[in-house]
Amino acid sequence: MIACVGESLIDRIGDKTLIGGCPLNVAVAASRLGAPVTFFGKISSDEYGLSILEKMIDDGILFDPQSCNASEPTLCSKATMGEDGKASYTFDYEGTAACSMTEAELSASFANEGDIDLVFFGSISLLMEPFCDAIVPAMRKISTKPRWFLDPNVRPSMVKDSEAYRKMILSLAGESDIVKVSDEDLSYLLPGLEASEAEKKLSGICRSNLIVTRGAEGSSWYTKSFRVDCPAFLIDWFVDTIGCGDTFDGAVIAYLERNGLIGCLENLSREDVGKMLDYASKAAGLNCLFEGCNPPRRVGNAEDLE
Repeated sequence: MIACVGESLIDRIGDKTLIGGCPLNVAVAASRLGAPVTFFGKISSDEYGLSILEKMIDDGILFDPQSCNASEPTLCSKATMGEDGKASYTFDYEGTAACSMTEAELSASFANEGDIDLVFFGSISLLMEPFCDAIVPAMRKISTKPRWFLDPNVRPSMVKDSEAYRKMILSLAGESDIVKVSDEDLSYLLPGLEASEAEKKLSGICRSNLIVTRGAEGSSWYTKSFRVDCPAFLIDWFVDTIGCGDTFDGAVIAYLERNGLIGCLENLSREDVGKMLDYASKAAGLNCLFEGCNPPRRVGNAEDLE
């Protein structure tokens, strides 16, 4: 079982509202691509929360019912679209359901699942008090000792203390079996370094695997013994890039799960890494054909996507 831990929210873009949140988007992508997924995070009982719950049910994502009836309102973000299709976000999370989960509640939800192989975590949930103080301690107590997949998905507008935040993320990278960063994340986490230097330094910090995505410039996967590069899956036109990175993460997770590789993250082959990057790049590209995060689905038992 895959656990995706963190926030769900509503993105407000002009007069439109879209369901989002990095960990929830990753859960949707991984589930649509065939992985068994449970989402761990508080969901409000308000109208927005009910729409989030309905989406999880539609996409086959499991959840703890005890976490899906919070009295606090749903977290809403304001997204502003740039000319390049990229969104910038502002968040007002205080007092919302997304930040209200305690360590005891999260640990109880983990214990109820009981069969967790990999935990995906990151994004703004690592910054939202008090939830941010619950996530890692609860993860460390999971009896199955799952692998960790970290995507910081940096949102500078949320960071109150840049140096403390960088220290925290780099420390978590050292504990995580997979770390995925965008080129923008990397420049924020390791300022003052050329991209190649920053990638090399972060790769040395990570426990086993570092993935770097660069939008239309493709992606790279660093293990402790080799590097594999992959071109982007280019499309003739796109609507926006919302959820593109989250879809990439979900595709990697689904590929790992389907091919029995979660327990082999220290010994991945060049062939497997290359196939995963290609698969994730294609999934991320197809996501951009639709508004918001709308990952593709797996076709039958093949690796084809639609």
